Amino acid sequence: MRLSPRFSLVVAAGLAAWLGACQLDKDQKPARPVIHYSLSAATTAAGEDGEPVIPADVQTNIAGSLAMLFGTPENPQFQLLPEWKDEGFNPNWPAYPVGEDGSGEVDLGSLEADNRLYWRRQIAAIEAGQWARVFVQDFTPDLREKWNELCAQTPEEARGEDFKKAAVELFVGYYPRLSASAELYRQHCLHCHGAEGGGDGPTAPFLNPRPRDYRHGTFKFTAVGKSVPRRVDLYRILDEGVTGTSMPSFRRFSQAQLHGLVDYVRLLSMRGMVERSLVGTYVEEEMLTSADVADAYQTVWEKWNKANEKALVFEGEVPLPTPETIAHGRELFMDAKAGNCFSCHGAEGRGDGASAFALDPETGEIKPTYKDDWGNEILPRNLRLGIFRGGRRPIDLYRRIKNGIAGGPMPEAASTLSSDDIWHLVHYVGAISERPQHAPKAASHGDAHGDAPASGDGHGTEKH
Repeated sequence: MRLSPRFSLVVAAGLAAWLGACQLDKDQKPARPVIHYSLSAATTAAGEDGEPVIPADVQTNIAGSLAMLFGTPENPQFQLLPEWKDEGFNPNWPAYPVGEDGSGEVDLGSLEADNRLYWRRQIAAIEAGQWARVFVQDFTPDLREKWNELCAQTPEEARGEDFKKAAVELFVGYYPRLSASAELYRQHCLHCHGAEGGGDGPTAPFLNPRPRDYRHGTFKFTAVGKSVPRRVDLYRILDEGVTGTSMPSFRRFSQAQLHGLVDYVRLLSMRGMVERSLVGTYVEEEMLTSADVADAYQTVWEKWNKANEKALVFEGEVPLPTPETIAHGRELFMDAKAGNCFSCHGAEGRGDGASAFALDPETGEIKPTYKDDWGNEILPRNLRLGIFRGGRRPIDLYRRIKNGIAGGPMPEAASTLSSDDIWHLVHYVGAISERPQHAPKAASHGDAHGDAPASGDGHGTEKH
């Protein structure tokens, strides 16, 4: 079909006008939504009379207290307690030692070695004097700001060895500010986990299982049972992801960036825990004081500071799997007075146990029996698939059986089974898995338990 010249002219003019309207000025940036922290739905809920259970003025008080303790999405920070200042303890800077305005939680030597590898192209460009090739990503805005400041102080023709040394040290010693980690979270985590870490981001309704809600301080796959996690537990989840879920591995980022995300996830989790504590105090006492706020903050921090003490570490000799230990594991699996695993996981371990499902009397449909702590339906793991979200190593399975899984119906077996019995169950579960179980050769105690300091780079070299 041929178009008339007049019609073609009209179309061309309209298209030009449309393109002109859509074109942004080269200096104009797209609108950036401002993110605010909000109180949880439980805190703002209304009672049967339609009035908020927590009065509006108390909600305002709680929100203000949380802002004082944890800052805002644009400027997140942990408020320092007076005794922390005296000790030189500052959780906002984990890479610095205690006594030097840090918390000493991150191995600085490992961090610098990884930074040197992660930023190797930028460092090579600096050493070669090729300044235009020193590219700093958007998700490290504080590093980019420092690099720009350094360049602004010295013109290109005056950039000698001293400048190069300072520039290399800038990249090698990089550790993100909490605001930079919040920006990284915004770009890569918020769409699932939400602004406050409530597991309620815009993509969350479409995911199964639902993203983790940090605000309770409950994390399922750790080495500490029902306690709050250690830093290494959170780091491992970010580094490895969670098999069988939408939680990916973020190994493409540097150790510093991953530790920065750990810092920010902990901040969101502590913020939620303090909020719940303050709400509980008000419900019980019908008032809130500044002392209540300080006590809640300190109590929550004490829990996180003691997380390492709660870790389940097996000190004995791990028994090797044999036909006898596997057979005994099967017996425990099927014994209602011992492991009782079959009641949920089924006699063949396919996640179809009788207690895991029930008939809905209204619809006549068979539905899952169990829900997690957030009210989401949850199914027992199909052990035959060999997909274990908390890790496939023997120590991972040992911890899941002995401690249970926080936030879900998986019970702990510590009170009913001996350590040998638990290892026999581990061997049985490994034997029925369709995938070969990962059983590394004897290694250092830390490596065998996944507790060694985060090392390996994930940037082109082998990582175990």
